[in-house]
Amino acid sequence: MSQRRIDPASVRASLCDPCRVPADAPTPAQVDAVCGRAAVSWIEGERRARLIVSRDLEVMWMNGAARALSADGEAFGLEGRRLASSSPILASLVASAGAEEARCSVVPSAGGRRWVAWARQVCAAPTALIGLTLQRARGEARFQALIDHHFLTPSEGRIIEMLLGGAETGRIAQALDISIETLRTHLKHAYQKMGVRSRGELFAEAISFVGP
Repeated sequence: MSQRRIDPASVRASLCDPCRVPADAPTPAQVDAVCGRAAVSWIEGERRARLIVSRDLEVMWMNGAARALSADGEAFGLEGRRLASSSPILASLVASAGAEEARCSVVPSAGGRRWVAWARQVCAAPTALIGLTLQRARGEARFQALIDHHFLTPSEGRIIEMLLGGAETGRIAQALDISIETLRTHLKHAYQKMGVRSRGELFAEAISFVGP
């Protein structure tokens, strides 16, 4: 009995169901187009809000979760086709996003909740589109787990929580009624205990302590 040759293109096409693939030896371009539609359909149903925006925050596409979030207006809204947020952190995150790895930040909302946002360049210049993902942080309890895990003191923990909440060091020092020098000392000790060297690395470490 002769062994039937399996066409790799047909196998790839079968993985894209329920999208239709031409039955008669689909071309790679046809398979890519179908899988592209399947990917969009998959992301559309995700619980996390996903958007594709330009550097100047013009919204090019967003999934169902992002549309619901924009209608709610808590984490962000829309002004025409532009992304609008009560926090400048979101705009800064998009502006600094690169293609190498997703940048992460915690964005406070007008309603007092926190949102974890990731931004990564998904299309190179001159188009330079940014993929933006937002999910709600579980709150203070999870950041307390981060603090406990690294044995931070109450002062160090409060400073880390405020940084994760998007506050700048000057405002933190003012809120805690301490000098900038004292704050920097606490921050240095906290960073050493956590094994991080920058705010970016701090956010990366905090990702495992937040969830949808």
